[in-house]
Amino acid sequence: MNLASTLEKTFKKLLPSPFTIAVLLTLVSYLLALSFTGSEKLSTADYSLQLLGYWEKGLWNSSLLVFAFQMMLMLMLVLGHTLALSKPIDKLINYFTAYCTNTAKAAFLVCLLTLLVSFFNWGLGLIFGAIFARKVAENAKTNNWSIHYPIIGASAYSGLMVWHGGISGSAPIKGCRKWTFSIDNGRG
Repeated sequence: MNLASTLEKTFKKLLPSPFTIAVLLTLVSYLLALSFTGSEKLSTADYSLQLLGYWEKGLWNSSLLVFAFQMMLMLMLVLGHTLALSKPIDKLINYFTAYCTNTAKAAFLVCLLTLLVSFFNWGLGLIFGAIFARKVAENAKTNNWSIHYPIIGASAYSGLMVWHGGISGSAPIKGCRKWTFSIDNGRG
């Protein structure tokens, strides 16, 4: 066992999980607020309940929840990974892999399909492109034809060009403010 493995095992044993850290930080913040702030009009019990009310209102703020759920769904690569490995997507990848007979056709198909998938969800597009590129490489090795894998790999990342303007992009979901320009009044 090398030094890196030893350090990794030690830190895994000693460090708590991220959820435990979040709960501990919440408790520390609550206790600090209870200790260093206060209300002269309220008893300690009433003030502690008021602090819990502030925490609840801040945590369950509707605009914050909308943003949090958007980020969870949009940025969650686990969702993209799960979808990309599903049977319908796997069938689609295998279907199009049969048309990849040289580097040019493979790069075109990987790029095109990754762009289309990334338009809907960037996490899905990123994982889809990687899996598709890997399947193309496996197909090339099985059929014994040469491939320029760096080009195929770059094609798999092409979806990152369109995701921000797609259906799962932050700006389209949030609703960008529309700017109108008027020549008559000189305002922009």
